[in-house]
Amino acid sequence: MSEALMGIADREWSRRGGRSAGAAELAVHIVDVRQRERAALVRLEKFVREIVLPRTHPHTTARRRALEALDEAGGLCTARTRNADGDVIVCTLDAGHYDPDDKPPFEDGKPGGWHKADASIWNDLGAACIPHAAL
Repeated sequence: MSEALMGIADREWSRRGGRSAGAAELAVHIVDVRQRERAALVRLEKFVREIVLPRTHPHTTARRRALEALDEAGGLCTARTRNADGDVIVCTLDAGHYDPDDKPPFEDGKPGGWHKADASIWNDLGAACIPHAAL
């Protein structure tokens, strides 16, 4: 892996008008590239935290994805199912919400012993379901 990184850095160095780099020069260049990548990640995290996350609605796939990008989705349910198109749908409710004896009142769409993601609602008994698990 380090050989691949050295090769990439060396090619970039050459494209920028540098000569074939020695090990010390290349190491300095790699440190510079990594610092720029870290700064970009900090800016991206700030954008997701300050712009994207506040604009997502609770219990939606968009919010779950934003939380996953921030590595903060650990408190969410892990149940998943497949829709008719074969797409995997992951529950967006908090972990521990599921109670198989609690029947959902479908009139207002609030799940009790069911999982929810956007407009999808399902329980652990479906053939295409992967039941929730404790984290």
